[in-house]
Amino acid sequence: MSDDSLLDAGQLARLKAKLRSGDAPAPAGDQRPPAPALPEVGVIFFSGLSGDSDPYDLLVEVSRFVDRAGYNAVWTPERHFTEVGGAYPNPALLGAAVAMITENVRIRSGSVNLPLHDTLRVAEEWALVDNLSGGRVDLAVAPGWHSRDFVLKPEAYETRGQVLNESREELRKLWRGVAVERTDPAGERHDILTFPRPVQPDLPLWLTSSKSVDSWRFAGEQGLNVLTALINFGPAELQSRIGIYREARARAGLDPEAGVVSLMLHTYVGADTYEAVERVRGPMIEYLGSFVTQHATSGQAEAQDKARTLQNLDADRDEFLEMVFQRYVSSSSLIGDVKQARQTLEGFRDMGVDEVACLVDFGLSKDEVLASLGRLSQLLQKGA
Repeated sequence: MSDDSLLDAGQLARLKAKLRSGDAPAPAGDQRPPAPALPEVGVIFFSGLSGDSDPYDLLVEVSRFVDRAGYNAVWTPERHFTEVGGAYPNPALLGAAVAMITENVRIRSGSVNLPLHDTLRVAEEWALVDNLSGGRVDLAVAPGWHSRDFVLKPEAYETRGQVLNESREELRKLWRGVAVERTDPAGERHDILTFPRPVQPDLPLWLTSSKSVDSWRFAGEQGLNVLTALINFGPAELQSRIGIYREARARAGLDPEAGVVSLMLHTYVGADTYEAVERVRGPMIEYLGSFVTQHATSGQAEAQDKARTLQNLDADRDEFLEMVFQRYVSSSSLIGDVKQARQTLEGFRDMGVDEVACLVDFGLSKDEVLASLGRLSQLLQKGA
């Protein structure tokens, strides 16, 4: 067989994308361009807001639905000491619950703030979830961002980036069955291996990243997947960062197309686009306002400046939030009818997004969320 008969990296990546989408290769001589593959789609919880039920009821019912409807993952976050999001202090506990009521979806953290924890406990908890789920665990990890969260571990705040990297490597070792050394109260050193042993031999890892170009580059160099959201940057900047990520993977000797980019998007698919936008307008504007306000005490200068700007707007605050809402809905969300949802998913796929994580708990009722996910599921069926 000559070298000319082998697929190059670009051809192989396109073939893999076709196969993943369920599309057969076009017959020889058919020169029509293939329909763009859609990203895989899952759901993510973040705020714990539901119009008519407690957040855990919403989590359970949505998880059961998406498990049967062709969605690929359920993500749960780690959030502390805030009313919005405070329903989710421990994604491993929530993951264990999801494991017991599902059979198909991947069970993911979005994210574990590793510097807040002893890596031994993270390895134990998630290996347990891996056993309960039959090997369906993936983890996104993050350095943490809100200074108040670090009352749990104050000494880790200033060096949280370094701690994240050290903890991530230790977590991977423990998962693979490599003991780590620790010291007991008497000063004696021990080689510690965690139990239960997980089902999966390796732990799939995502790095949670937003605007920072350096973190995208680092994720590529380290062979990590990326979980991101359009926070403080837009689709054009996202596409640029995906390019940086792919290039970093290639420079590290890794398949540039093999890394997974997962994008969180606020999601509501309605009967028509106008109905969808009007249905989410109130809950979404309230959510955006509360999200920005949380940044006032985050300890991050840029975030604090934005929060102060919002607080100082006074009578213009509502007008400002309406402007943010309009911009966000038009370019950075999955809000509209089924046709609009398809176009949005195709657009992000063309930018290099592999998966969309649909954020659903921002104030809509359970029935509205389930109806939306039902409409969106039409696009997840092969041949849709």
